[in-house]
Amino acid sequence: MEEQVQSMVSEMLGKYGWLFLVGVLTLLFRSTIEKLVAGFMIFQGNDYNEDDVVEVDGKPGRIVRVGIWSTTFFTYDVRDGIIVGGAKLVVQNDKLKDLKIEKPLPLLDLSKYKVDTTCQELLTELTELQKKKK
Repeated sequence: MEEQVQSMVSEMLGKYGWLFLVGVLTLLFRSTIEKLVAGFMIFQGNDYNEDDVVEVDGKPGRIVRVGIWSTTFFTYDVRDGIIVGGAKLVVQNDKLKDLKIEKPLPLLDLSKYKVDTTCQELLTELTELQKKKK
């Protein structure tokens, strides 16, 4: 009887051992598989494309790169309607669901923000352009 049980167990493992191995590997690499699927969903969904203008958690920004593992944004730092700087924001694709990302239907008009007056070079360029137009 014991020999029959042993032969049945060894036959089952030989026949279905690959299935057990696949199950164990799936459990071990679950988070990696989830991140990979999230990356492919970003590519296939076409919701976010490079160079799209968006608002990330209320801050205006632009999508710089959409990758399999992460998405890179450049966000503008706005104080009192003036753009005073910016930051590079890299977010894993599976964490995008935690951010509030708004993609306005018309392009975001960055001209409604004033330029920081401490940037003298930019101010001189703007005044020269205005003089040339007149």
